[in-house]
Amino acid sequence: MALARSSNVTQEGAPTLGDSKLIDLEQAAFYLGTSERHLRRLWQERRIAGIKVGRRVRFSRRDLDVFIEKNRCEAAR
Repeated sequence: MALARSSNVTQEGAPTLGDSKLIDLEQAAFYLGTSERHLRRLWQERRIAGIKVGRRVRFSRRDLDVFIEKNRCEAAR
């Protein structure tokens, strides 16, 4: 009898949050097009959501997308 996988773990065994994988600081900074240092500061100032895993911080792409939408500035016409 095969065990059913939990919905919060991918087939590769990576933890997920909802439907998106958790990514590390380097990947999240690349996704946002910014430096790791800047992203770390945003997280420390609680301007962007992150998940603390031991000594490291992980981010969900969904949270990064929310941050992008909250900080979007429309062009003036």
